[in-house]
Amino acid sequence: MSDMRTFNDSQGTAWQGALMEASYGAVLLLFSPLAGSDIRSQTMYVENMAEAEEQFTRMTDDELRALLSEAQPWSPGRP
Repeated sequence: MSDMRTFNDSQGTAWQGALMEASYGAVLLLFSPLAGSDIRSQTMYVENMAEAEEQFTRMTDDELRALLSEAQPWSPGRP
């Protein structure tokens, strides 16, 4: 995993976001609350991990909140 980012959702819950290379060349943006175990994932449509890291670094907290709201429960092994 690459660097993590911490941000608060619209209800004030603190989350961490991190990138993970997945199978079939996919890059996942994983979200996990600082308190709890509700891990969620969002596929990033990028060419490679370097592009994903660049986008992730430039994302605002509002963009992270929007992606979190669309994220699905994470299931290891599923892209």
